[in-house]
Formats: sequence, C-alpha cells, structure tokens
Amino acid sequence: MLEYTPYVVPFLVSLGLTSALALVAVGRPSPAARTFVWLMLGLSIWTLCYALELCSPTLAGKHAWLVAKYVGAAPTPLLWLVFCLYATGREAWLTRRVQWTLAGWAALTFAVVCTDSVHHLMWTELRVVPGEPELQAGHGPFFWLYAAAIYASILTSVVLFTRFYWTAQPLFRRQGLLLTLGGFAPLAGRMSEDLFGLDLLPRVDEVIFFFLVSAVLFALALFRYSALRLVPIAHHLVVHNIRAGIVVLDLSGRVVDLNPFARELFGLTGNAGVGAPSHTVLPYLAPPDAPQTTDEEVTLLSRGQPAYFTVQRSPIRGASGRLSGQAVVLFDVTARREAEQQLRQLAQSDALTGVHNRRHFVTLAGQALAQAGRSGQPFAVVMMDIDRFKGINDTYGHPAGDEVLRAVAQTCQARLRRTDLFARYGGEEFVALLPATSAPEAQQVAEALREAVEALRLEDAGRPIPVTLSLGLVAGQTAQTTQDQTPQDLDLHAWIAQADAALYAAKTGGRNRVTLAVSQGRGVGMAVG
Repeated sequence: MLEYTPYVVPFLVSLGLTSALALVAVGRPSPAARTFVWLMLGLSIWTLCYALELCSPTLAGKHAWLVAKYVGAAPTPLLWLVFCLYATGREAWLTRRVQWTLAGWAALTFAVVCTDSVHHLMWTELRVVPGEPELQAGHGPFFWLYAAAIYASILTSVVLFTRFYWTAQPLFRRQGLLLTLGGFAPLAGRMSEDLFGLDLLPRVDEVIFFFLVSAVLFALALFRYSALRLVPIAHHLVVHNIRAGIVVLDLSGRVVDLNPFARELFGLTGNAGVGAPSHTVLPYLAPPDAPQTTDEEVTLLSRGQPAYFTVQRSPIRGASGRLSGQAVVLFDVTARREAEQQLRQLAQSDALTGVHNRRHFVTLAGQALAQAGRSGQPFAVVMMDIDRFKGINDTYGHPAGDEVLRAVAQTCQARLRRTDLFARYGGEEFVALLPATSAPEAQQVAEALREAVEALRLEDAGRPIPVTLSLGLVAGQTAQTTQDQTPQDLDLHAWIAQADAALYAAKTGGRNRVTLAVSQGRGVGMAVG
C-alpha cells in the first residue's frame, strides 16, 4: 500500500532523467559509456526505491524499500569512481585486484544491509515519525564506513577531474570543466548542509538529487562534446609511454628532462642526467648548436646488441614565441635496418648455400678486375663443377643433393682468403676470382679445393655419398691502366668463358682434376694438372 506525498515529485523527475540518460548511452562502444549506463541504472534503482520508501506509510514498507534501495546505493559510488577513471584516461588503475576490491565492497555493503536486524551494524534503530516522509534511523558503525566510502569516491573524482581539466588538450577543455563540476556537485551539496546548515531539500535525502545534477553535467560532457567518441589522453601519458627516447634541452644545452624510454636507453636511473651538459648524456649526438640534418642516425648498445636510432630535433618555444629549448627525439629503427640488411643479404646471396649469388659475384668481380687493371696485379678465375651431380640426385634424392651443394660451398669458402670472391654460379657450378694470384698459386689453391671436397665424408641414411670436383682455371695479368681506362682483356665474361672451357677439358679428361688455361692476351693454351 502506497500513499502519495509531494516530496516524491523531484525524485520521480530525477528517475525519468537518469533512465533516459541510461537509454541514450546504451550501445556506445567506449568503456566510459558502458560504465555510465551502469551508473545511471544504479542511480535509477536508488531513486526509485527511495521514492517508494517516501510513499510507504508503514514501518515494514519503508524498511523493505530501504533495503531494496541498496541494490543501487551500494554500487553507485563505486561506479562513480570507475566512470571517473575511464573519463580521465586512467583506466590502467583498474587492475584486476582493484576491480575485485570494489565489487567485494559493494557486495559486503548489501549483505550488511540485508542482515542488519541481526547485528545492527548499519542502523541501531528504525522508526517512523509522524510528518516525516522518510524512515528515521540511528546509524551504526558500518553506516559511517559506507558514508566515508562515498566521500572518498567523490573526493577522488573531484581531484582527478580537476587535474584532467588543467592538463587536457584544448579539444577536451570544455568537457573537462563539465566533468569537474559534475564531480564536485554531490560534495558541494553535502558541504552546504554539514558546514553551513543549508538544507536545500528539507526532510528528504538530497544526495540523490545532487547525483542527478552530476549526471546531467556528465551527460552534457559526454554527448555535447563527444567524450564517448573522442577519448582524451593526457600529454604526460604519451611522453611517458611512447617507445621513443625524448630528451629536453634548455638554451645552454643542458638536459632538463628525459622520458622513461630515454633513461632506459642511456642507462640512467632516478634524476641522473638532469642538469648535465648534453654531451655527457648524449655523447653520440652532434652538439645542440650543430647544423641540423634530416638523416642524423646513431648506433647504441641495447642489452649488449647494437640498436639503430634516427634523431629528430625540434625547437621548443614559449607562449610568447621565444625559443626556450630543444627537444631531441630518438626513434628506434633497428627493426627496419635489420630488415634492410636481410633484404640486401637475400639479394646478394644464394638461398641454398649462403655464398654470393651469380649477380652479386659479377658486380664484385668486375670491380676487382678493374682494380687489377689499375694496379697491374695478376689474378685468376676458377670454375668448378660437382662431378656426376645428376647421379647423386637420382640415387640419393634431391634433399641429399642440396646437402652436397651446401657442404661443397662451405668447404670451398672456408679454404679461400677473405679477399677472394666465391659464388654459386648456377646448378652445381661454382666460380671464384682470386685477386693478386699468379698461375702457380692459383693452381695450388684449386688443387687444395679439389682435395678438400674429395675428402668430404657425406652420408645419406648410412650410405656414403662420394663427392668429387672438377675445376678449370685461367690466370693472367693485364697491362696497367688508368682510372678511366677499361681494356678489352678485362672483360669478366671473357675470362669466365676461358675458365669454363678449361673446366670442360677437365670433365672430358676424366673428372676430379684441375685444368689450367694459360692466358696470353686474348689467347689461351691448356695445361692439365
């Protein structure tokens, strides 16, 4: 049984507004919007049950609605705090432990309310006073804990909303003002009564009404200024979390500040480095007054490994436009550099054996021959071919053939000098260019390669794989030329053709041998070794 009382009117209006706000926010994708929906739902339940308490004429009726009211009143202050954290970009504070703590407190509050008749921790007494629309109660110790939790939530939100207002980007400044005012409204209402005795809504609980004022201000911030679509991020969060080193210098070149990534990069802790000259913290960089370049790059050691960074310098100007310092930003380009190196390696190397591929060999060998022409030094070109390689593939299979190619390449590469060029020329053929090498020396090198390959002990499923190598080489010396001269007898392809002819002679002569083609100008004479 309920009886109408005029005191219920403002709360019915409040109920309509909070319900409408909840419906408007439904379906918005942001966490702040979802929390706002639950906040409005909790406030609506709180308001509805309180209105029904005012309309109940009996102690039992008022007590029933008083208990039901805490379905909304227990979680609402905590949802208020959660909404504040989302709206100000501090959702990282909502760790799993914090979430369980807030949910546990709301559940504990409701449990204490439901069992109060046993322990009287919430209310020491409940009574109906004629002429008073709400139930009169004596407050137990837990009630004051609950009130303190409400005040703590409101005070925290006021502080966070205020800080958000002062640090927000201009786009969010009006939104920040409305959020700040909304967070302060319940606190201002309680202070007006507790400190100044100003009871704005006599004989009823005006806290619900102040929460309504806050909800309207929040709604204006959310919907009028698009807070649910534009998520504010404080500048300091960007600087502190960006994966780039940021160092701020004053006009004299001293370090004013470093972000955490820069401290980690330079091995600094605490305030170390602040106030020091830039060259002590950034010894790898050009001095602050050096001419700026667009491609400045530095290499640093990070965890014992080289790391590559590009450097961008930006002037810092004050409100008057006067230069007040410089920001040095280091962007990590290690992944890009490593990818570039890998691409170069793939473009220059044979994928199976890891030695130079034919294209890269031709480039390097052409340069080496040009150098030989300028210096007048001798050189040699060696062509190599694995004997009966098709039979190896047919007998042992292509995986075994690939393993033979790798073993031959590694064996030959290991026995050549660092200045020698070695490559897979195609199929089972390899080629080498030996700079500053006479014909007798080249023949010794070729014999060493043949013997090393013949000594390989390769197996497939326990079956030995015999491997031998036939080699043809051409050795010669050209007349000394100048930088601009390119004599005809320095044609790399002509030298390779001569070495290939010698290789053919080695094959037809019985394989597993070295054949030397002695070059005299453009003529070639064969000598079998």
